[in-house]
Amino acid sequence: MKRMFLMMAIAIATTLQVSAQESKTKLTTQQRTEQRIKEMDEKLTLSDEQKTKIRELYADFNKQKYPREKRREALEKLTADICLLLTAEQQTVYKQMIEQSIADMKKGKRGQSKE
Repeated sequence: MKRMFLMMAIAIATTLQVSAQESKTKLTTQQRTEQRIKEMDEKLTLSDEQKTKIRELYADFNKQKYPREKRREALEKLTADICLLLTAEQQTVYKQMIEQSIADMKKGKRGQSKE
């Protein structure tokens, strides 16, 4: 009986360990881009054309290797370019999304899932 409980405890601990490791796997740049576009689509209801153009902007951005001091400028340009593709209503919501993202990073929530 004790062995059975011990085996069950080991099985549960192993399962929890494996699931914790799976949740911490790093996403590729393509996966991050698709995740961002999906989130934007949920909040902004993007057209297929907008999704395609935003995907291209992210692809161009990700091809570059920006030094740390230039990366912020490049991100601001990317954000501005994305805004140009959006309607006025979408731009308002997108700017709120950006502000929320910045606030989350300042609070230390960077890279955590939103569940």
